[in-house]
Amino acid sequence: MSVMVRSNFQDIFDSLLAAIDTIYIQSKDLDETKAPWKQIFEVKKSSRQFENVTGFTGFSQFATVGETTDVPLMTIGQLFDKKFTHTKWAGAWQVSEEMQEDDQHELVSSLARAFARSFRFTKEVDLANVLNNGFGVENAADGSDVFATHTLFNGSTISNLSTADFGVSAAQAMYNSFATLTDDQGLRIQLSPSYIVANPAMRWVIGEVMGSEYKPYVATNERNVLNEETLKEIYWAEVTDTDAWFVFAKPSALNGNGLRCYERQAFTTSTDFYVRNLTMISVGRGRWSRGVIDWRQGYASQGA
Repeated sequence: MSVMVRSNFQDIFDSLLAAIDTIYIQSKDLDETKAPWKQIFEVKKSSRQFENVTGFTGFSQFATVGETTDVPLMTIGQLFDKKFTHTKWAGAWQVSEEMQEDDQHELVSSLARAFARSFRFTKEVDLANVLNNGFGVENAADGSDVFATHTLFNGSTISNLSTADFGVSAAQAMYNSFATLTDDQGLRIQLSPSYIVANPAMRWVIGEVMGSEYKPYVATNERNVLNEETLKEIYWAEVTDTDAWFVFAKPSALNGNGLRCYERQAFTTSTDFYVRNLTMISVGRGRWSRGVIDWRQGYASQGA
């Protein structure tokens, strides 16, 4: 008896496996260019098992010196470390020879597209959980919740947490918070809120508060200055709390040291045919890590 080789199953290996690989490569379900997290996270490549980030303060204020007096040396302080350990995510699907032959590839092709969509959705949920869990599980590099009262290197405290529903007063407080932010030495930094992220259920109230010419729900037609501000609205269904809201500066405003995502392995597949039981299996996997280094990029509320 001759040894059976893959060429004996040319109809499957030359058509189905190649077709599936093509579907994966061309699948729009893997397109992350417009993913919400792409706009608020600094995305970096990684070639290691994990990445460590160490923070440092800036310099304190200059001092006055007298004529011919030695200028005092200024020092910086080391802040906290943040470790990003990449997590592997994987899944597989399997079909029989009869299933693929009788179906003429239509169902199998749809399964390939659904598989790619599942990977992208899994990644979106994991990235969104940085926001969802930022009030009690997800920590910034300083060890505090992402949205909380933070103790600075100089001993002072700053809060980037609101307890209010989104409205005119809450939005004004948010803008004031960004305008008065300091670094760990107490020096003012210039961060501008650029994005507001919320569940799609929030788009109506956000649109009214930010877009109305007059203050909404106020009978006296007071001018709504918020209407003059530019805040890009991002509605993300994976943000699960329907009255929570999050405002972020651009990742570049903190040199990428706010919300960060490391991509260790992109969506990778291996598709093969099992000769013994005449089935085809496709395995997909990817690796990434995500988290928050400097909490100053964001300001948020779970709602009242």
